[in-house]
Amino acid sequence: MEVHAHSHTERKKWTHYFWEFLMLFLAVFCGFLAEYQLEHKIEKDRSKQYIRSFYDDLHINLRTLSRVLTSNERKTAAFSDIFLCYDTLSENITNTACLAQMVKHSMFFLTVAFADGTLGQLKNAGGLRLLNKEDRDSIISYDNYIRNYRDWEATAMQHSQDNVRNTFDVLGHFQANKFLYTDSISADKIPVLFSIDKNSVNKMFNVLFRYKQFTIKQNTWLTDIKEKTNALVKYFNSKYHFQ
Repeated sequence: MEVHAHSHTERKKWTHYFWEFLMLFLAVFCGFLAEYQLEHKIEKDRSKQYIRSFYDDLHINLRTLSRVLTSNERKTAAFSDIFLCYDTLSENITNTACLAQMVKHSMFFLTVAFADGTLGQLKNAGGLRLLNKEDRDSIISYDNYIRNYRDWEATAMQHSQDNVRNTFDVLGHFQANKFLYTDSISADKIPVLFSIDKNSVNKMFNVLFRYKQFTIKQNTWLTDIKEKTNALVKYFNSKYHFQ
């Protein structure tokens, strides 16, 4: 009977296991670094996309602000002779032609429809965390200023507007509506006030004067916002070289 000797596999040295472990560790670690770099690049690209979108919104805001400011310039021009007009009516209470232009320009005010789609995404989708601190702080500051203006517009400015309309509803002559909502009819022979007693005239002018002051205040707000908008456009264009 033949006896076969068992062959023994040479045992691996501990250094062999060490190198196997090291190679496996390096493979996993390099994969992690690659994934991290890829994620970092994706977030950086998304950040720049957000900035570009916000930059485009700023240009929309500039056009909107310019349109409202131009409208308000015509409005404030109509109020430029409010004291002279009051003196005119004090001498001849039926001579209300100068009052007509002020009433016409005080029956409405333009609200500012800011382009805020990107701001909504940044805040609601957690996009702000992707931005660097300087960009994030600039955008948050701008957003806060706009929200403060909107609060003022919806309260103080709207209240002044409502006062004009409510006062005219009581004191205004129905025939004046022919003039107020068209540019084709002259106000020279159209009565503006239904009641021409001095108390009614005085009340109408007080309401109009306060409305004039709020219009000037609105212009101040919007001029400041326009300056801030222009500054952000220059900042982002200088930093990211948008075309």
